[in-house]
Amino acid sequence: MALALIARPFVAVIACVASVSAASDAWRGDQNAGSLQFVATQAGAKFTGGFRTFTVRFDFDPARPAGGSLDVTVDLKSVDTADADRDGILESAEFFWTDRHPQARFHANRFRREAERWRADGELTLRGSTQPVAVLFALDGKPRQLGMKGTATLRRLDFGVGQGEWSTTEWIGDEVEVRFDLKLNPSAALP
Repeated sequence: MALALIARPFVAVIACVASVSAASDAWRGDQNAGSLQFVATQAGAKFTGGFRTFTVRFDFDPARPAGGSLDVTVDLKSVDTADADRDGILESAEFFWTDRHPQARFHANRFRREAERWRADGELTLRGSTQPVAVLFALDGKPRQLGMKGTATLRRLDFGVGQGEWSTTEWIGDEVEVRFDLKLNPSAALP
């Protein structure tokens, strides 16, 4: 009985994903209904920022995770930390260098189950540097829409984000947590 109660939500998500997957090739993120944020540390205090513009494409069948893929493209010029000066610094050559590298891209095609979540192992390209990044996420299936919520942790200095006086952790921490809460729709239903 207890096993049936635990398995029921997982079975519902699989059924939802499988039923829509049959009708479309992939899911696409609705950035107007979702969020892509990051948490970093400046002068010992945490701050939260986000990106207003991003695209998500998710090809995934929980019954056959080996054939899945996750692609995310982020417009780095859409950064928003609720501080215009800080946003300008993040866009500069010392950080994201958006004039030369306007987008960040994440691609994963390796998925595995970890307890009640999924893990996607992929590569993030940011500021011209490509590094491995693992994303942990959970799925919440609803008719014609899929919720995807999760986190990833990366080190900004691995990507060269922080040059000159910012290339140490004296004022800005190295570890950055990425948080996302996405609403995915069948790609065939979107323009």
